[in-house]
Amino acid sequence: MFGSSVDQSAKASDAAGRIKNLNAHFTLSLYENVCRSLFEKHKLLFSLILTAKILFGAHALDPLEWRYFLAGPSGATEVPKNPTDWLGDLEWAETFK
Repeated sequence: MFGSSVDQSAKASDAAGRIKNLNAHFTLSLYENVCRSLFEKHKLLFSLILTAKILFGAHALDPLEWRYFLAGPSGATEVPKNPTDWLGDLEWAETFK
């Protein structure tokens, strides 16, 4: 796949542009080839994981935010009083976890 990306990706006059084009083409090629072997219901999860890994590589995703996204808060959290009458106390508390 890498050899194919080298041959088929857009050429650039400078090294930084060439590397950017290679990364873009290889990532798309990887995504398309892996998705061919996945069930439709698994493709969205694969897209999420691939995106997270790309963002981690670019230092654009904080590991603590990723952990919070996956597991929620840890430890005791202070939940304010429920100001609504249409949302139960349990549901209100879940919005802060």
